[in-house]
Amino acid sequence: MILECIASGVAATLFLDLWQQALKAATGLPASNWALVGRWFAGAARGAFFAGPVAQKPSVANERAIGWIGHYLTGIVYGFVYVPLMRHGLGFEPSLLNGLVFGLASVVVPWFFFMPAMGAGMLAKNAPKPIVPCLQAMASHAAFGIGLAVGAMLI
Repeated sequence: MILECIASGVAATLFLDLWQQALKAATGLPASNWALVGRWFAGAARGAFFAGPVAQKPSVANERAIGWIGHYLTGIVYGFVYVPLMRHGLGFEPSLLNGLVFGLASVVVPWFFFMPAMGAGMLAKNAPKPIVPCLQAMASHAAFGIGLAVGAMLI
């Protein structure tokens, strides 16, 4: 089951990344900035989880690499939640439907934790158009959830 959880998380993260790139190509909306995420991870490692707008903080060495690694490790953690929850907690096999539902439910993490942690506020209330990043997060997490299921079903 360990390989299945890892495959689930990696596939989900790939799905999210591909979705964001497709959305960027189609609409011009920017994909996630993994350097800023890396800057946040570096700050969080020093205990600064909610230290204001991350974009206004000084850059840190290797922040883009830190962001990408943190992004994929986070996806793998989700795989270790999704697969056991479906199989052992709820008694379901991973499927596109329960992956989608899980992914949509998981959007509470960026809305109520990561957006505030990055300095955007809950539900991106500090963004110029809060609905845009909120809908982007929802769509990305839907793609992510489908990826969780696909990754689990491939192993």
